[in-house]
Amino acid sequence: MHPEWPRAFALAAEIRAAGEAIVAAVRSGDIDLDAAHQRADDDPHAGKVFAVKVYEALPGIGKVKARRTMADIGLADAVTLAQVPANKRLEITGRFDDIVRAGA
Repeated sequence: MHPEWPRAFALAAEIRAAGEAIVAAVRSGDIDLDAAHQRADDDPHAGKVFAVKVYEALPGIGKVKARRTMADIGLADAVTLAQVPANKRLEITGRFDDIVRAGA
């Protein structure tokens, strides 16, 4: 085993845990999308989670709506939460708010 592997594995575990935490917080409603984007900016590990995973976790959105909405505004599935530009953050937040309001 390469001597750097244990450190790399530990770092990968930290990144996975941060991603799982932000997805769980969004899914439970503990944080909203704006707070998730802010956390991605503040925590480099949380920022590495794929945006689609966070958007899919939003209550009332799901996989299909999340992916379609991302495609509609020009966001790739492979973009991380930290890579979503400010103008796209505003647009997707507004669209998801509209979807949730319409379904309520």
